[in-house]
Amino acid sequence: MPEAITVECGFCHKHFRCPPEVHVRNVRCPFCKTVVKVPASSDAGHEAFEAISDMIATEKADRDRVPLSIRHRVAPPPRGVQSRIVVIVWLSLLGVGLIAGGVGIYLLHGRGPPPDPTTPPASKAPAAASKVANGSPTAGAPAPGTPPGAAAPGEKDAAPPAPVPDEAVTVKVERFRGGFKDETITYVVGRVKNNTNGLLKVIKVSVIVGDQDSKELGEATQIILNLPAGATAPLVAEWQHAEGVIGRRWLPNYQLNPMGVTQDLPPVVCEDAVAIRDPNNASMTGKIKVRVTNQGALALPQVQFYAIIISPEGKIAGVAKATVDQQLPPKTAVDVTFPWVNCSAHLVQSVEVWAQAGL
Repeated sequence: MPEAITVECGFCHKHFRCPPEVHVRNVRCPFCKTVVKVPASSDAGHEAFEAISDMIATEKADRDRVPLSIRHRVAPPPRGVQSRIVVIVWLSLLGVGLIAGGVGIYLLHGRGPPPDPTTPPASKAPAAASKVANGSPTAGAPAPGTPPGAAAPGEKDAAPPAPVPDEAVTVKVERFRGGFKDETITYVVGRVKNNTNGLLKVIKVSVIVGDQDSKELGEATQIILNLPAGATAPLVAEWQHAEGVIGRRWLPNYQLNPMGVTQDLPPVVCEDAVAIRDPNNASMTGKIKVRVTNQGALALPQVQFYAIIISPEGKIAGVAKATVDQQLPPKTAVDVTFPWVNCSAHLVQSVEVWAQAGL
């Protein structure tokens, strides 16, 4: 006999039972009185339920035929690790062995074939070239096994390469010089050397000035034009500051071919520079006379001068920086005079001057 079916109300979601003959009919919910349509029963669902019930019954019958002693036999637990320390030790030894094997393989095959004992190491070649360029007593000595008077192997083919300097420019700051016009301008004084084998058209030297605690106070700059290979120019970089500010430390730097500075200005050559003493030996001023030649093709209306005055002890005793508005014709030597400041006349021994076209 068909069983009663359970129906869920779509409005109040409560369940109630209906006779089986009300399939595909509308009934009224006994709780909220809403009309609910009873869906048709599914024969496939009944068949699936009966098939599952038969399978469960078959499995139960097969299990009941197995003896009870076999069904309740429990397998012994797997044998565990007796000691964790032993495992850790073995793993550590295995890792060390793998690392040692990798290092050995790298040493045997990763570094290439062993060097030829008859070939000198490549790292020593620059040092040998440096010794030859610096005039070492061993420069030009023939190689071992070379007959007397015979040229060394490869000597006729190519000369040894010139050593490459670590820095293209050396900036050496020696001291501060203040007191120009008033107490608000200080000169950072030293020398700038071209270490390369070619002409450096534009060098911008920047010197960070700090106090005794290395706190930055300001920056002094100087532009040097057309510095030949191996030449040295005076450094007279001007630093403007407030009254009472004193620099104690410096940090020099340089920049080649900076932006905003023309590189086509002609070079100017200085010769026969001399510091003319003031008749009064107690005076702090004097004059510097120098012969200047404009090596360009056009006349120069303005020339900049940087000079350092050297004492008899070889130390920098004074400085001079001047811009002279004087026509310099091309390829003609002209005598130019400009003053020095803040240097006792009796301390003057010589002077180093650098001239260049006005910027």
